[in-house]
Amino acid sequence: MIILFRQWLWRGVLLAACLPGVAMAASIQALNYSSREVNYIAVENPGNTNSGGGGDSIRPYGQGGSICCFSVPEKWHADLKVVVVYQLSPDPTFHRETVSIPPYPDGKGGDIWLIVYEDGSVGAVASHYGPSRPEWPGKIKGYPVPTKEYRDERRKAKIELEKKWLDTMEKGLERNSHKMTAAEVDELKDVIEYKKKLIQSLEGMHP
Repeated sequence: MIILFRQWLWRGVLLAACLPGVAMAASIQALNYSSREVNYIAVENPGNTNSGGGGDSIRPYGQGGSICCFSVPEKWHADLKVVVVYQLSPDPTFHRETVSIPPYPDGKGGDIWLIVYEDGSVGAVASHYGPSRPEWPGKIKGYPVPTKEYRDERRKAKIELEKKWLDTMEKGLERNSHKMTAAEVDELKDVIEYKKKLIQSLEGMHP
């Protein structure tokens, strides 16, 4: 029974996609071109808060997963808009931004892609092509790539964290070596040497 229902539902989606003026099923994907954590991003139809889908979270310069469910018109029209609902760390405020959908590539609808830009603004496109394809209708071509400044910032944060761990282990060895077995002392010394080499490697990396 479940299999028959799924077959019926899928046939219904295919039929709807072929009819003029009707909606077609679309998954929701999201891209974060900013250095901020996206704690939440979803999409709604204007004027209908119960029509939404999504709810992904995305790391800086990252991509969300494919989430069900939304729909887009089978035919693009100039008034096509969606509402992007989002919250960016560390601001706890949920924002709702109505954005226009650019013309479909090849005149064909596809997944709805929600986009966060470096300045914190948002956009959306409907496309069956991904960001790496030349047909991609988004303002930025290609998937998100961390900036040099962001990579340098993360590297420095990693160095500081490793130095704190190293300091803790060295002080622990100094205070507690008399309570430890020879094997435990040797093991901790090995970890300390590994941390030192890791820090040297990180400090020697070009940002």
